[in-house]
Amino acid sequence: MRKLIIGTAALLLAAGAGTASAGGFDLDAGIGYSRLNIDGKKTGDLDDNDGGAVHASIMWPQPAVPGLRLGFGLEVSGYTDRFRETDNDGDERTRYRSIDMLVPELRIAYRIPIDHFFIEPALGVGLAVADYNLHTNRGHDRDFDERDFDCFRLNAAVQPSVKIGYAQDRWAAGVELSYLWTHLHFKDEIGGDVSEMYVGGFFSWSF
Repeated sequence: MRKLIIGTAALLLAAGAGTASAGGFDLDAGIGYSRLNIDGKKTGDLDDNDGGAVHASIMWPQPAVPGLRLGFGLEVSGYTDRFRETDNDGDERTRYRSIDMLVPELRIAYRIPIDHFFIEPALGVGLAVADYNLHTNRGHDRDFDERDFDCFRLNAAVQPSVKIGYAQDRWAAGVELSYLWTHLHFKDEIGGDVSEMYVGGFFSWSF
């Protein structure tokens, strides 16, 4: 699977490099709801956790193949689980688990126009860079912030998506749905297969 992802990324990179100087391009930006699923017995409510994500991309239409678009994308998302715990001294504390992810990717898309509307399936292949953090606040003392665990991991990621939108002149807007998959192992019983579902709105401007 990893070899397939790397091979696809190399192919998209070569194609994108050959068309980046061809002229017109589209800038897309979107924001929406995301939901994280992560393996591991000690992930708590981070598994099936609701969060938010921001998507951005730059895409070059390919005149030789109408509808085909190649480019680059970036996703940023974050999730937090807050819970209460009593330590061996009987002190109650609030603890936080969090995961922040940054996913740069190469993208290939195909836009299917339907009058002024369109459907655009796409595939992104890239690198998931994630930070897992566990820290503790005790009582109301803001000076106490013990960082128990902080770990960065990265791995290949794949993200199929589809946009449904309305295009007019130089702009377009609509709804995007995507599903990201990667494998991130932070420590024993934290991590494994990681997936993220996303649904949000987007706006695009053509240059």
